Amino acid sequence: MISTYYFKFFLLYFLFLVGVNAHDCISFSQAKQFLAGFPTEPIKIIKENIALDEAYCAQEKLNYLIKKKHNDKIGYKVGFTGKALQDRFKINTPATGVLYKHMFLPNNSTIARDFGYRTFIEPDILVIVKDSKIMKATTKLEIIKNISSIHPFIEIPALRFKEGTKINGNMLIAANMLATKMIMAEGIKFSNDKEGVEKLSNLNTIFLDKDNNIIQNANTSNLMGNPLNVLKWLIEEFNTKGIALKKGDRISLGSVGKLFPLTKNTFKYYFEGYTDEKHVIKVTVN
Repeated sequence: MISTYYFKFFLLYFLFLVGVNAHDCISFSQAKQFLAGFPTEPIKIIKENIALDEAYCAQEKLNYLIKKKHNDKIGYKVGFTGKALQDRFKINTPATGVLYKHMFLPNNSTIARDFGYRTFIEPDILVIVKDSKIMKATTKLEIIKNISSIHPFIEIPALRFKEGTKINGNMLIAANMLATKMIMAEGIKFSNDKEGVEKLSNLNTIFLDKDNNIIQNANTSNLMGNPLNVLKWLIEEFNTKGIALKKGDRISLGSVGKLFPLTKNTFKYYFEGYTDEKHVIKVTVN
């Protein structure tokens, strides 16, 4: 029997061919405009009153076009997993977007502050899936056994809505959760036992400027009590939608604290206790 995910994909493809809009969300023509302006132009076609199903419909059309152009899907991101961003964007549930390999920058990169429209920087955490068996995991212990590595991770999104716009979570879902540019450090292997689960639930993350001043010291417990709970939510959500995680998928688990405006600086980010160079993200903004 065809999965819900593939049914939706073929339905969208059919609608693209015949020029009909699904769920009353944006048209493929509008999605092309959306992508053409990435990441330097503000989005004008996504309105404040967009409903959740319309937002995901818009995201699917956008991702269809991105995949057609780059064909380098590499994983997923889960957003709104911390209270700070849920409060900021007035949404009370996590949400998902898609990650692509071309969005990843090498560690120690230099980037222009104005590479995109309203640029920000967000300290995050990323895991890599070890095995598709993770889709059957129901406990944090079962989940950590199906993770191959855990990475310090920074997202550098362009918030492509004009200043003064009342932005909400559904608008960001439609914009593929603002996936733009990102950097990951080398992975850290946590023990796949109860000790590893506990350690991951209480890990301090340190975000510094060029003078080693602390911009943010945030704990991984901000992510639904434990980042593994984010994965648990994602597994349940994807099982409902007929989507399966596979070996090698990169999963961004959300902001450990706040989203900061991107400024000219050199930023460093690491997990406390893991300060060797390969596990520290460094990015220079000029």
